[in-house]
Amino acid sequence: MLESVFAVLSSTPEKLRRELQDLSPRETKVRPAPDKWSVREILAHLADVERHGMRARVETIVTEDRPVFEPFEQDRRAIELHYDRIDARQSLASLTAQRRANLRWLRKLRPAQLRRTGIHRSVGEVSALDFLYEWAFHDLGHLRQMIDVKRHALYPHMGNMQKFYRFGQ
Repeated sequence: MLESVFAVLSSTPEKLRRELQDLSPRETKVRPAPDKWSVREILAHLADVERHGMRARVETIVTEDRPVFEPFEQDRRAIELHYDRIDARQSLASLTAQRRANLRWLRKLRPAQLRRTGIHRSVGEVSALDFLYEWAFHDLGHLRQMIDVKRHALYPHMGNMQKFYRFGQ
């Protein structure tokens, strides 16, 4: 089953690239709603989490005894790090390079390392393996979010065909 995690992690950058390729820089800045992220913000978040969230947490758990993790304050980081000002293609390039290196590192981890645990202040005990599954799940959620932003841009132009859909499906 771990191979399915690696399959998601290795394919995500290319899937994101395909979704990004037909968007103009202006379109990457559009938020579908005031409380929803733009494509630019989604990609900046993924690049940030790749460096400071996922790999860092797995590395900590396999090298330290029972580390304690604070929640990753994504909304606060989005504001403080100005996700909305970072070019989408720059974020994707950063994510892609980091992901390549992270996958090489992850594939070297042994089963005993993946069973090591720590404490997450919000959810309790977590293993390195739990973080790997969450990493892939997180990727898929943000890929879906990016597609939803693109769907949102199309919806107003569908005329009466909107009757076939409840937006958000």
